[in-house]
Amino acid sequence: MNSEIQELVKQTKEIRILYVEDERDVREQTMMMLGVLFDHVDVAFDGEDAWQKYQSGSYDIVFTDISMPRMDGLELSRNIKQSDPFQKIIIISAYNTADYLLEAIEIGVDGFVLKPIKLDKIVLTIKRLVDSILSKRIMQAYRENLEKEIIEKTRIIQEQALSDTLTGLQNRFALNRRLDSIKEPHILIIINIDNFDSINTVYGYENGNFVISSLANILSTNMLDKASLYYLGRDEFGILCDGSYERDVIERYAKELQAIIHQSVITLNGNSLKGTVTIAIAKGEKNLFQQAHMALKEAKKEGRNRIKFYDQNLKIEKLQSKIQEFSPIVREAIDSDSIVPYFQPIVDNKTKKINKYECLARIVSNNEIYSPYYFIDIAEMIGMLPNITRVMIDKAFQKFQHNEYSFSINITEIDLNDNYLRDYLKEKVQEYKINPSRVILEVLEGISATGVDASLKQLKSLQELGFSIAIDDFGTQNSNFERVNAMQVDFIKIDGAFVKNIATDEKSYSIVKTITEFSKSIGAEVIAEFVHSQEVQNLVEKLDIEYSQGYLFSEPKPELVG
Repeated sequence: MNSEIQELVKQTKEIRILYVEDERDVREQTMMMLGVLFDHVDVAFDGEDAWQKYQSGSYDIVFTDISMPRMDGLELSRNIKQSDPFQKIIIISAYNTADYLLEAIEIGVDGFVLKPIKLDKIVLTIKRLVDSILSKRIMQAYRENLEKEIIEKTRIIQEQALSDTLTGLQNRFALNRRLDSIKEPHILIIINIDNFDSINTVYGYENGNFVISSLANILSTNMLDKASLYYLGRDEFGILCDGSYERDVIERYAKELQAIIHQSVITLNGNSLKGTVTIAIAKGEKNLFQQAHMALKEAKKEGRNRIKFYDQNLKIEKLQSKIQEFSPIVREAIDSDSIVPYFQPIVDNKTKKINKYECLARIVSNNEIYSPYYFIDIAEMIGMLPNITRVMIDKAFQKFQHNEYSFSINITEIDLNDNYLRDYLKEKVQEYKINPSRVILEVLEGISATGVDASLKQLKSLQELGFSIAIDDFGTQNSNFERVNAMQVDFIKIDGAFVKNIATDEKSYSIVKTITEFSKSIGAEVIAEFVHSQEVQNLVEKLDIEYSQGYLFSEPKPELVG
């Protein structure tokens, strides 16, 4: 046996062969030859026998004669290739004719060997097929191993993705997946650690993690039946339980949790820490996570160590409903130029004449007119407030370019933060030929009380350009008299909540009197808002307030009344 055959034998040990031959003598001679090369050779006596064996077995190479009873080799090859186009087939024939060769090629056989078969003559053909088969096996094994590795790594990643390494608990993703699959009412309890940021700041993040781990242990040992515990990240845990629990049972459980957690002393850096948690609860089949967080936000507004059940009357729920209703209206109003100014006169109390107007935004949509009460907060939340301010500036300048009235426009801290006002107002002054001294920029009291220095500097620069500054709704927020004095504002508008009651409430009268005296002391003129009756107007005049604004004179209207 030459070296080439010896090398081939090493490769063919695991190759399975189906040999098909109807002539006994040829079959026996060829089997002796194939037995030298292959350990696994099955024999079929004709095409029909071979087809049955092929259907029940698994073979790497099929050697078949052409001329056989019941089913010849070409028909057998055609059936095999239809069953498996990649099956290796070698045709063995005594007929060296073009017709047989062309038909075999058309079927897609992989080799054609003439009888009588000599071992050295078929070695090259077999070697080529064996190399292809072994390469395929190697690739198949590689793919299978790769698939197994991918499946295992995917399993590990999924486990890691659905669990938290710090606590060992299922995480937010696991909870969301569980919530997506529920078909009946469940109860979701959110436990939020009060002032957790302070714990991290004072004691460090490592100790913050210790608090999280400790709370995870406390919650794990105090679980309801039919409930699962999740760590939702940062300072929150979630408990999802069966929806059959009554509200009073859940409320009692939440109170017990708060008590247990508060009584569990945690030592951090030698200091004993007693924590509190705020708990929010939602029940239902859908949107449990969102609803529980709405309740949590509402509870946080009320203070610490609270328990809040979700219901549709929560303030935040009403706010979200309002956002859903009005955000499309706001966007459409801006796109369709449906934001219009309404004008409310401001009367000079000495001359009894209209001296100036306040420009107030309205949205006109589907034959409805919406005041800022409905849309200003929404516009701020969706980032459209500066768009509205620009529209109001532009339309106010258009309105007052052909008269001598002064007019005021409301400016927000967001407008100041966007840092566009100086250039935009200068552009409008030049475009409409309006003296800046006629323009009053009304800012809320909060800007004067707590506004950042950059905002105050912008207001100062606008004053230097000739624009007047008014503090609106003075008295309702954190009144900072020192800051207002330093700003050297031109007008102070006393909040209408005090003005409208000065005839019936001594405290309101006293507040209005104090603000008026303060305003005069710093050289600012006073505008009283919400003057709705002659009785109130008489007291306003008695206090020597320079200007009045309110329904006694006119409600806001789309046209000037003077």
